[in-house]
Amino acid sequence: MEPKTNESYKKEIIERYRIEKGGEMRGYLSSPTRKQIREACLWLLDKRRWKYDEQTLNRFFQFNEEKSKKIQIQQLNPDRYVPIVKFLKGKTNDTSIENLELIAWLIDFKPRPLIEYLNSNNAIHRQESIQQDTGVDTHPKKPSQISEPPPTPPVKKKTRKLIITISIAFGAVLLTALVLKDVFFKSKPIPSHNSQCMAWADSLYLEVSCSAQPFTQYGTKAEPLDPIKLQGFKKIEVNMTTQFFADDGKPMIWYYKNQDGEIEYFTAPGLHPITGETLRKITPYIIETYVPIHSNNPDSFINQ
Repeated sequence: MEPKTNESYKKEIIERYRIEKGGEMRGYLSSPTRKQIREACLWLLDKRRWKYDEQTLNRFFQFNEEKSKKIQIQQLNPDRYVPIVKFLKGKTNDTSIENLELIAWLIDFKPRPLIEYLNSNNAIHRQESIQQDTGVDTHPKKPSQISEPPPTPPVKKKTRKLIITISIAFGAVLLTALVLKDVFFKSKPIPSHNSQCMAWADSLYLEVSCSAQPFTQYGTKAEPLDPIKLQGFKKIEVNMTTQFFADDGKPMIWYYKNQDGEIEYFTAPGLHPITGETLRKITPYIIETYVPIHSNNPDSFINQ
C-alpha cells in the first residue's frame, strides 16, 4: 500500500466531493457559491463535531471566544470562501491547508484532519517494516498454516519479544514526531525576528522583512506586523451581490473616495494604507450611487 501524503489527502478529498457532491450537504455544495458555503457552515456548526473539528473551525474562522460563533460566521467577509468555491469547481488545483480542512469537514471526509489521515496508515507500514527487518510475520495465520517452530530457549524468546516491543514503541514516537513537524512547521513556518513587519501590496498586507525600510518592493513603507490587519484588512471589488451589512445592521464594508473620484472598498475600518486618511462606513447612498450590479466574474451575478 502506498504511504499517505499531503498530496494524496488533497486528491482523496476532491475525489470524494466529485463523486458525492457534498453527500448530506449536496443541497449547498453541488454547485457551491460563497453564500451557500457560509450557510452550510452555519447549518453544520452545532451538528458535526468529530474529533479535532473544533480546532479545524477555529483555524479557519479565527473565532473570538467572547462572541457568538454563528454571528462571526455571518460577519466573515464572503470573499474568504472564494478559494474554496474555485477549488470545488475545478478552477484551481490547489488551496491552503485551512481551506482543505474546512472542505473535509463540510463533506464529512474521514479520517480528518491531515494529521489523523497521515497516522491512519502508519500502523500498517510499521508492521511491514518490522516483518522485513526481523522476519516476524505480524499478520496472524490460520491454525492449518502454522508450522511447529523449533524449541526456543525461554530467556532468548523473552528477550526477542522485549526488543520488538521497544522497537515498535520507539518507531511510533519517532514517526509521530516527524509527522507533527511536517504538518505544523512546514505549513506554517515560524518567521525569524527579521520578518516581523508587513507592507501594503496593492490590495492586502504581506509579511516582509523589517530591513526593507524605508520602502519595500511594493513601494510602500514597512510597518510593525499586526496579525489582525494582516488577515482581515483587504481592498476588494464589490457588486450588488456583496453583503454590505450584517444581520444586526452593522457595516461590513468601508470605503474611500480617491482623487479621481473613484470609490475604493475595504473589509475593515481604519486608515487608508496609502494616504493615511480615515475610511468611512458604507451607506445605502454609496451603494445605490456607485456600486455596479455585477462584475464580469460569473460568481458575482445576483442569482448566485
